[in-house]
Amino acid sequence: MSELVPYAVHYLFDGVRQHFFKLAVHFSDVDAIHSASAHAYPESGRKIAEHATLEAARIKARQLGITQIRWNVSI
Repeated sequence: MSELVPYAVHYLFDGVRQHFFKLAVHFSDVDAIHSASAHAYPESGRKIAEHATLEAARIKARQLGITQIRWNVSI
């Protein structure tokens, strides 16, 4: 049985610190970037695709003003 793990995602959005928590079974850098874009633009189509490569996701995030993305397990 897979167990959901709480993750904390931190990033800068146009220079302003942002953070949120997300439950997931697995998490990666691309998941963090995709989640940060969804958090920054909740009602917009400006989200990064879940299937994007890491480099493509980083480039798109910078274009959207999302930088310094980091994540960790939040226990």
